[in-house]
Amino acid sequence: MVTCEPTTSRALYGGAMSARLPDRYVDVSDFRPVPDNQEMWTDASRDESVIVEILERVDGDGSGGPSDAEGAAAWFFRDLAEVNDAAVASGVSQILSVFHLSPGDLPALGGAFAAASVCVGWQRVAKGRDRDDARNLVEVLVANVRLEAVGTDLLVTLNRPLVVAQGSSAAPQTGAGVMGVGGFGSGVD
Repeated sequence: MVTCEPTTSRALYGGAMSARLPDRYVDVSDFRPVPDNQEMWTDASRDESVIVEILERVDGDGSGGPSDAEGAAAWFFRDLAEVNDAAVASGVSQILSVFHLSPGDLPALGGAFAAASVCVGWQRVAKGRDRDDARNLVEVLVANVRLEAVGTDLLVTLNRPLVVAQGSSAAPQTGAGVMGVGGFGSGVD
């Protein structure tokens, strides 16, 4: 049985848009600088985060940018994995599923997007200055909405640890070991 936790509508980008987030999430910009193109919310006790980013659209024209056909979300997942030193090719992360969204899946946008996709996977990542042997197993969901008319990619990234390493800097808040299973439908148990 799935139980839903209480959520609150949170204003993003000065109220230009909003998102329903769990009540337990706090705005990261309340305690540290966040770039203007990002909104970041977190629950430090669980080491979970939601990041919303507005990015200049980059097309897959041979320059290595995302392709709508493959699902741009998968491109952004692999890019994030590289930044996290968890490249898919190295086996330190894995894409589990990629799917495309239709205008019916995002009715609030009224079909005003060129393409939308979601990528679900996992990455073994070390937090901040943690050593390689302190990598946590993190479930990562990346959703991308390509707003062609305004040359923009809207990117939403959800991070949820599945296993916190003993030596991780997250261990004191969350406890080391298995955090949870399932989540975004990852199949990582």
